Amino acid sequence: MKIRASLATASLLGLKNCSLKVKPTTLYFLIPGKCKGNCLYCEQKKGRLARVKWPEFDFEDVLNKMKGIEAKRICILSIYDEDSVKKIVEIAEKIPDKPISTCVNAIGKREMEELKKAGVERIGIGLDCCSKRIFYKWKRDVPSWEEYMNSLEKAKEIFGKVSCHLIIGLGESDKEAINLMEKLKKKGIKISLFAFSMGLETKVELERYRAIQIARYAVEKGIGKFYFEGEKLKEIKIPFIEKEAFMTAGCPNCNRPFYNERVSKIYNYPYELSEKEFAKAIKEAEKYARICITN
Repeated sequence: MKIRASLATASLLGLKNCSLKVKPTTLYFLIPGKCKGNCLYCEQKKGRLARVKWPEFDFEDVLNKMKGIEAKRICILSIYDEDSVKKIVEIAEKIPDKPISTCVNAIGKREMEELKKAGVERIGIGLDCCSKRIFYKWKRDVPSWEEYMNSLEKAKEIFGKVSCHLIIGLGESDKEAINLMEKLKKKGIKISLFAFSMGLETKVELERYRAIQIARYAVEKGIGKFYFEGEKLKEIKIPFIEKEAFMTAGCPNCNRPFYNERVSKIYNYPYELSEKEFAKAIKEAEKYARICITN
């Protein structure tokens, strides 16, 4: 059996030799094969997801290298095809003693139950788009918006722990993004935020992304009020902001180092920010929207 690993994961396992500025705290794998989806923002068919390369290895070699590695979680990313769940199950059943997450497209109840039985602890669903309008602009040859929303609700029932992956920078308005995040929060679904990357370039302005990061943080904490000018975010009133607002959001112990960014321009911090970095991130957000600390 073959499996693809992120370049940082391959390096951590000793399968590739490259310099790591920050080590991944989760091992990231991608099932092999050709994705049948044709989403216009995705470069998986070119061997990338976001800015990350995914070389292919023998799965037995990967399993041997995993022994003694202190990563705290395994994440198995899928492609869109009829055998994707079967492949994830085969991989998950052979991974010992680590919590397993998987990221999938919209799938049904039976498939989710198969994943849970195989040892998958929690699930993320790659909705990616913040509104139905944006979804049908970018998504091709995959399930419908309604099927994705139904899948998120079903995943919450079966796993209890579910994340929705959202990409900022696909043409959504601020109001669309925040409204969807609020709806997901009400359903008990966590929000995992990504910046739109194409090739080696990240396409969303950093200042806007910082403001949306604070909005996501406020939504998930159940704090803060949002004010808009038309569809654009104008002001966030919030009693406090913590460093985690600007860190990678997702499953526990997921840091996805430099998935969307260069070392010199970080969108999702893969480590706890210094006080200087924290102050800088807030100032970046304030260039886009007024951030009013209300305490």
